[in-house]
Amino acid sequence: MMHGMKRLSVPLCSMLLAPTGCGGDTGSSSSDGSSTGLATSAGSTTAATSTSTPTSSGDSGSGTATSGGSTTGDPFGGSSVCSRGLEWNMGNTESPFMNPGMACRTCHMQMASFVNGRILIGGTVYETGHEPDLCFGIDGIKYPTIVEITDANNVVTELEVNEGGNFLWDKAQHGVVSFPITARVVRGSDERVMLTPQMDGNCNDCHTEDGANGAPGRIVAP
Repeated sequence: MMHGMKRLSVPLCSMLLAPTGCGGDTGSSSSDGSSTGLATSAGSTTAATSTSTPTSSGDSGSGTATSGGSTTGDPFGGSSVCSRGLEWNMGNTESPFMNPGMACRTCHMQMASFVNGRILIGGTVYETGHEPDLCFGIDGIKYPTIVEITDANNVVTELEVNEGGNFLWDKAQHGVVSFPITARVVRGSDERVMLTPQMDGNCNDCHTEDGANGAPGRIVAP
C-alpha cells in the first residue's frame, strides 16, 4: 500500500447480508458498462477517525477529487487515485460499507449463494474514474446521491448511495427487477447516464479501476 493511505476500521454494522467478499476488478460509469473490483490504494489523505461510517476531516465527495483526477472535464482522464484517502480493511466483515469497488454478486455467489439471490444489483459510486478496490467511494449521504434504475417494464427504482459509496438492490426490500436495465447516477440537478441496457446487475464487474467490457472505469458521480 502506498504511503498516505489511511486504512479505516469500520465496526460490524447490522444488515441483512451474510459476511462475504472476494477479489476482482474495479469500475466507473458514463454511457455504458457494468462492474467488479479489488486492489490496494493510492492517493492523499487527511486525518481519519474509526467510526461506524467511512468519514474523515476534509473528506472529498462534493465534486472535487483530492488528486490524480477531476470531476470537471473528463473524469476518466486522470491517473488512479483514492480520492477520499480511506480504505476498507475489515475483510469480509458484514457491513453495508464492505469491500467497495468489488463485484458484489460475484463474491456473494461464491461465498454466500443464499444471499446472492437477494442481491440483484450492487456497485460503488466514486468521485473519479480510476480508483482502487477497497477505497471508499463518495459519501452519498453527506452529498445526497442516488442510482436510478429503469427496468424492462419502465419501472423506476431509486437506490440510495451510502456513506461509503455503495448502493444495493435487495430483493427483500425492492422486490424483483426485470432485465435489461438502464441506470443513471443523480446528485442534485446533475446526472450521469448509462445508455447501454444491461442484463446483469453486478455493476462493479465492469466498472473496475481500469474498466472492463467496454466500461471506461468506475461509476462516477456527476
